[in-house]
Amino acid sequence: MPVKVTLEIIQQLLEQNASLLKQNEMPTATIAKLNQTIQELKEQLNKNSKNSSKPPSSDGYKKPAPKSLRKPSGKKVGGQEGHQGTHLAVITAPDKIVRHMPFSCERCPHYPMCKGTACIAEKRHVIDAVVTIHVTEHQALELPICMLQGDTRRRAFPSDVKATVQYGENLQAFAVARNTVGAVSIKRTHEILSGVFNIPIATGTISSMVKRCVDSLNETVSKIKDKMIGSPLGHFDETGTRVDKKFWWVHNASNCGYTYLDISPKRGTAGMGQCGVLLEFKGIAMHDCWASY
Repeated sequence: MPVKVTLEIIQQLLEQNASLLKQNEMPTATIAKLNQTIQELKEQLNKNSKNSSKPPSSDGYKKPAPKSLRKPSGKKVGGQEGHQGTHLAVITAPDKIVRHMPFSCERCPHYPMCKGTACIAEKRHVIDAVVTIHVTEHQALELPICMLQGDTRRRAFPSDVKATVQYGENLQAFAVARNTVGAVSIKRTHEILSGVFNIPIATGTISSMVKRCVDSLNETVSKIKDKMIGSPLGHFDETGTRVDKKFWWVHNASNCGYTYLDISPKRGTAGMGQCGVLLEFKGIAMHDCWASY
């Protein structure tokens, strides 16, 4: 009887041990699977156009830093011996000349006479920019009585002088260039104009300036688009950009003579169709063979 009991206990213990081993294998397999998933996700995050088949446009703002193919020459950094360097040069005659006498002469009773006879030992120039406001007043003159016709005559203002007070072409061009070419926000453009020029210009006014410039270019942009549609050869690509803090896509169509750019929140076929060139393009299209093309 004791032997039988002992065998039964041993059998129970073996079964319990097998059950525990099986339970232990389940979390081990799960952990291994999770580790594999983590590794795959890391590999996806590290992929870019340089180490995979992904197109450069998919890099977004995580484009890898370019690496120079130039081999080290062994020479020291900077200009080499015998090289004639360039430096800041005076481009115009000085607007102001300041003569500096020695400090020890300033309290001398002969200072005025010596200053008039002193020789120039060395010249140094300071190039600076001075911001000034230029206001032009237009006056429409009126003749109460014309000597020939006997009526009253008054000259009309030039066609570009439409308001009692308005901003000139140079100021408008500066504001538009800052906001568009310079990629400076309208708010910061307002701060620069107000702070540097002391001009109380509103953000809405700057926005209107940019809109008027855009409207004046509509015909030109349409002609460029038509030229690309009718081109026998076109190069097409897309790249990421930011619009109101959101990620959009810039779609490009270009050839040797023209470049047409348009933006869309969509990267693929929908975005290409929205930009309009590929829908009507009949020539040879050069692209990176992405499926949407």
